[in-house]
Amino acid sequence: MNRNNYILIAMSVLVSACAGVTQPIKMQATSVVTEEIYANTKSTNGVVLLDVNWGRWWGCGGHENAQLISLAFDKLPVNTFNSEAEPALVLHSPSRLAVDPQFTNYAYSLTPGEYAISAFSIKVADSVSKVGFLTAERDTLYSEGKPIGGTFTVRPREVVFIGNFFLDCTYSPTLWRYHPDGKEAFKSQLEEYENRFPYIDMTDVQFRLFNTEQFGNSYELIQ
Repeated sequence: MNRNNYILIAMSVLVSACAGVTQPIKMQATSVVTEEIYANTKSTNGVVLLDVNWGRWWGCGGHENAQLISLAFDKLPVNTFNSEAEPALVLHSPSRLAVDPQFTNYAYSLTPGEYAISAFSIKVADSVSKVGFLTAERDTLYSEGKPIGGTFTVRPREVVFIGNFFLDCTYSPTLWRYHPDGKEAFKSQLEEYENRFPYIDMTDVQFRLFNTEQFGNSYELIQ
C-alpha cells in the first residue's frame, strides 16, 4: 500500500469516528466577491477561485449516498483551536435535499496569506430515515497546532485557482480535491469563471492547487 492510500484510509477512519458525536458545521457562509467588493479590495487582496460539487454520490463508501455540505478554511496562523471560532472562509451547500450533481464556480476576495482547511461536513444516508453526518473539525485537521489537512496561498492583487472540491468514495466518504486535466481543460474552466464574474480581471490567473496529501493528488499544470 502506498503512502497516499495509507493517509487516505487513516483520515477516513478519523472522519468516520466523528459521526454521531458531532454536528454539521454551522458557521455563516462567506459571500462571493461582488463587483463592488472587487473594486474596493483588488489593490490589497487576492481572489481565490474554486469549484464545489454539492451533489449526491450514490453508492459512496458503503452508504446509499453521500453529499458534501460544508467546507471551511482558517487563515494562518490560528489564534485558537476552539471549534466554535469563526473560520476565514466558509462554504455551504445551497440545499441538503435537491442539488444538481455538477460543479459550481466560486470566487472570493481574501486577505493575502496562507489558509488551511479547518472543517468539512458530509451528509451520509443509508435509507430515507437513516441519515447522519461525517464531520471533521480542527481537532482532526490540526496536529500540535499545525494543519495536516492541506493549505493554499493567495498573494496580493493576484487571482489564483485552487481546485475542484467533491468527494472520494474509495473507502469511507471523504473530501477530495480534483483539478482540470491539462491546459485546455483549465482554459475551459476559466471561461466559466469569466462568464460568472465578468468584473474580475482574469488575464493572469495562477494555477496553484490546494496543497494536500490527505485530500488530493499532487499535480502541476504544464505550460
